[in-house]
Amino acid sequence: MKQKTPVAGTDDIKVITEHYRRAAEELLYAYQRNKEATRHHESGAFKAASHHAKLSKNHSFIAHEHLKEAVGKSERLKEIDVFYGAGNVPGSGRKDH
Repeated sequence: MKQKTPVAGTDDIKVITEHYRRAAEELLYAYQRNKEATRHHESGAFKAASHHAKLSKNHSFIAHEHLKEAVGKSERLKEIDVFYGAGNVPGSGRKDH
């Protein structure tokens, strides 16, 4: 009886990609809120600055959670591929990192 070896599927890769995309989006929101906090602080609107700073912090936290998930899932896929000798996960072929 031949046993199938699990290979990283495109569904797993799509999930990881979505985590990275959502993390990038949250980091953009955090950056924008931080800029708003800075503007309000400079104009003396400290309550508004604090509000925007808290929102920025929340967006950063959410981005961090997405990145943790993406890295964790990537590591598990890498371990499965190494264990079964499947090689590399198909990707875009980028070599600049």
